[in-house]
Amino acid sequence: MDWQETLERAIPQPPPTHPDPAALVADGKKLVRRRRLAVVAGTAFAVAAVIGIGAVVVPSRESATPKPPIATQSEADEAIASYPTQPPLSDASPLRYDFDTKEITFQDGWEEAGRIDRKEIRRLLGSDYSQLFLAATNGEKTVYANFMNPTEISYADASRTEGKNLSEWAEDVAAHHVEPRWSVGGSIRVGDGWTVTREIDNPLGYDLPWDSEAAVAEREGMEVWILFTGDRPAAGGGGEGYGVAYAASGQTIEGYIAHRNKQIEADLAASPGGYSAGLSEAVEFGDGSELVPAEDRVTILEQVANPDLGDKFAEGATRSAAARITIKGKEKVAIAREKDGLTLVYTVEVADERRSEDRSTRSLEDVLAIVKATETDEESGGGSLFP
Repeated sequence: MDWQETLERAIPQPPPTHPDPAALVADGKKLVRRRRLAVVAGTAFAVAAVIGIGAVVVPSRESATPKPPIATQSEADEAIASYPTQPPLSDASPLRYDFDTKEITFQDGWEEAGRIDRKEIRRLLGSDYSQLFLAATNGEKTVYANFMNPTEISYADASRTEGKNLSEWAEDVAAHHVEPRWSVGGSIRVGDGWTVTREIDNPLGYDLPWDSEAAVAEREGMEVWILFTGDRPAAGGGGEGYGVAYAASGQTIEGYIAHRNKQIEADLAASPGGYSAGLSEAVEFGDGSELVPAEDRVTILEQVANPDLGDKFAEGATRSAAARITIKGKEKVAIAREKDGLTLVYTVEVADERRSEDRSTRSLEDVLAIVKATETDEESGGGSLFP
């Protein structure tokens, strides 16, 4: 087996949970892609955004305290059972588009004032960028709408687009994606033309090494709600990617964060757990299936021969073992397998729970159970840790 290929396969890649559609802007415009965000401990996790009509406010930054974190507040008045992918009809969002029936519905007193259909969109922006750009008016006010797909829709007051017509606005929307970026412990940054008007430190009440950050960003009347979470050591302090929903009248970023927190907790409850893994030379086989230190400052605390990690792990192995070890005082689990004359050793580290009250000491058996659950998951096709 090629060693480089083995290295690349050493980190498990669990299936993403929230698809985000991709968009390609042609003719020299930016490449814009919505990325799926892998949900597994040890990776940057769960970013969400909401686009609606928002007022420009003075930028501010606030701490989650002394107000309790969103995750621990009473959610009766904040979290709703489900978030709409389109806001209800109003003078801020006076039209809706049914992606299945292609039917357009207008707020009373509003009518169509122009559109860009898919053929023209392809000419302006590239293949399949969006389903429909449409303008609506009530005789006094005009609103532009972009219906990219059922979960990516935006509205803008035409008077706040610096005199752009619908085609110019469409090109501008495509060329100025919000593109949020964030590193654990830092501030959320956004793309050209967008301004962060409010930032909330750790709204989910996580404890280090986990952290969360939320922000409101605005551009020409479009307001975006952004939520990041990340794990400093396992994710390298950063993360990217986000999902989109749209705020109905009267909803707040606090309500949306509470809603997303419920979704995150449900995803975690359904997950066997996550871990990071990498090839190592910390231990090696001694006699039989016994592991012995192969480097200085490595201590073996306990070990087990022939661990049950599924058929893929056991198939063709001449010997295998797992051990709880310390490397320079830091505890990890080592998994070793000899197959076809090649010995591979992986060190595995399970990420801390996001909140300190949920954290507990994991035994060797606990860690092996998490690895086995991921590697033998039939729904995802299993992990890629063991070639």
